[in-house]
This record gives sequence, structure tokens and C-alpha cells, in this order.
Amino acid sequence: MLEKKRILWIDYTKTICIYFVLLGHAHTTQPLTDFIYAFHMPLFFFLSGTLFSFEKHPTFKEFALKRFKRIIVPYLWINLITYIFWLFVGRNFGMDSSHETVWYDSLLSTLLGIGKIEHNPPMWFFLCLYTLEIIYYIIFKPLKNNARKTIIVLFVIACLGYINYRFNPFPLPFYLGPALVGMVFYGIGNVAAHHIKEFYTIKPVHIVILLFSFLILLFVSQKNGYVIMSYNNYQNYLLFFVSSLAGIGTFVIIGNWLSIKPFSKKFITYVSQNTLLINSFHLLVFSILKGIMVFVLHIPLESLYGHNATAILFAAVSLVLCLPVAYIINRYFPFIVGKKKSPLRG
Repeated sequence: MLEKKRILWIDYTKTICIYFVLLGHAHTTQPLTDFIYAFHMPLFFFLSGTLFSFEKHPTFKEFALKRFKRIIVPYLWINLITYIFWLFVGRNFGMDSSHETVWYDSLLSTLLGIGKIEHNPPMWFFLCLYTLEIIYYIIFKPLKNNARKTIIVLFVIACLGYINYRFNPFPLPFYLGPALVGMVFYGIGNVAAHHIKEFYTIKPVHIVILLFSFLILLFVSQKNGYVIMSYNNYQNYLLFFVSSLAGIGTFVIIGNWLSIKPFSKKFITYVSQNTLLINSFHLLVFSILKGIMVFVLHIPLESLYGHNATAILFAAVSLVLCLPVAYIINRYFPFIVGKKKSPLRG
């Protein structure tokens, strides 16, 4: 029954997106990094928006508590686990060993949502998402799913995001800066969810849109350069939106195509269900893999840095190795992801 309710194009698109997250952290060349960072986080916000519905959450209190359990509880547990590992192991090896980071700075970043979470940088997304969703619910619930009014308000929010990015030199708490920008993609996803239908055939118009979107993404991402949402850094704000929307269009179409005749359906679904845990623990898996490379296989880390083919393989292996971690947590420690008991145990 649960499997019938899944939207396959979202599962395939989320799987592609989480792989790009890992690949973006796998020391690729700068052009490939610029390409990935031009759209991968906006795509995640967009996909989160497609899954949101006011009908499922009739009251703000119910919504806020439910999302707190599903986002903030895992955020706190996973930060605690990875912080302990970083404190006693991670910061003493590799690139972190050269950083003079005070032990409590990372904890303050975790609690306040300001700056880089040194022990696990990707965790910013979850606090940002919760901030975004709370504000989104408050602002857009009164609009009663009116698409026209929603688009107008999203445009205003995009302008506020620009004003904050361009003129405010101080980071806002709880990643409110990137939340304003991410809310635009989240809202677009929420509006588009009513109009995006799963493909049953590949039509010429889809091919034309895909090629057009991909070429725009490729060109604009290289023109705009390196952006990073967690730092509220977008280079050229308009170009960032162009590349982000082009990337969303590109990979939504690809996800739809892959769902027409789904392959490795169970694998894709499992990855999609566990993107939170993959995002949370992949850097820990990276560290373990690098340790094996250096101390067991005697492979220098320089062979990984700046080599796209090696990075692509490294990211793929890391993604697969994250799945047993997800299985163990879901089965034996479900409280970490805000669940009372494992669904695998009934």
C-alpha cells in the first residue's frame, strides 16, 4: 500500500540530487563544482515544496510539532553524534587538522544557525528547511492555495532575499538568509505540484525543453561561478535564479523519464526515503573511506582531488555505503530520525 502512494519521478529526482550533493563534496574540478552548486540545493527545496500540502496539516501547531520531530530531532541527534566523532577524531586528521577551530564554535553554529557547522557542514540544510517551512506556513496558509497570489508573494520574498544578500553584512540566525531564498523554490515546487504529471511517453517537446534547460544551466553556471547557499552567497543573484530554475527543469524531466520504465525501483525508493541520513552521514563515510585509502591501500589522497572520474566513483561508493548506516539507524535507533519505533519491526 505504501509503495503505491510513492511518486516515482520524485524518488528518481531526489536520488539524482542526493548523489550530486555527495559529488559536490568529493573534491571535483571547479567547473563541475560550479555546475553542481548552481542548482542542487534549490532542487532539494523545490522537491520539498512539491511534497507539502496544507490539507495534510490543518493547524499550525500540528504542523510545527510534526516537522520538529521529523527535522529538528534528527538535526540535534545527528549533530551530537557527528560532533563527538569530529571532536575526538575528525579534527585531528586531514584538512580539519590545519584549521584552528575552537571546540565550541561548531556547537554555537549548530544551535544558532550562523556560520559553518564545522563537524558536519551539510546539516545547515535541515535547520534552514525548518525555518523556511514555519515561515512558509504562516505566510501562505491565508492565501488558500491561490496560485496567483502565491507567485506574487514569492516574488516579494525573492526581493527581500536579494536585499538581505546585497546589503546586510551580518548573517541572520537559524539560516534565515538562505531560507528566504530557498522559500522561493519551495513555493514554486508547492505550486507546480498541482501541475506536474508523471510522463507516460517521451515527447519531442520534452526533449526540446530538456536540451534548452540543460544548455542554460551549463552556460550560466560557468558564467556565474561558485555559489554556496549556506553562506548566503549567490554571486550574481539573477543568474543564480536562472541556473537554479534551469537545473530544476532539467532534472525534473530526467526524473520523469526514468520513472516511465523504472529500473532498480527498490534501490531508488530506499535512497529517496533516506536522503536525510545520507546527507547527514556521507562526510563521515568519506572520512572512513579516505582512511582506508591512505592507511590500508596506501593510495595518496591527491589522486582524489581534482580528478572528476575518481570523484564520481568515490561519491557512488560512498552513497552505497551510507545505506547500511541508514538501515541500522532506522531499524535499531529510530529515535534518531524522530520515530518511536522502526517500521521494519512493525
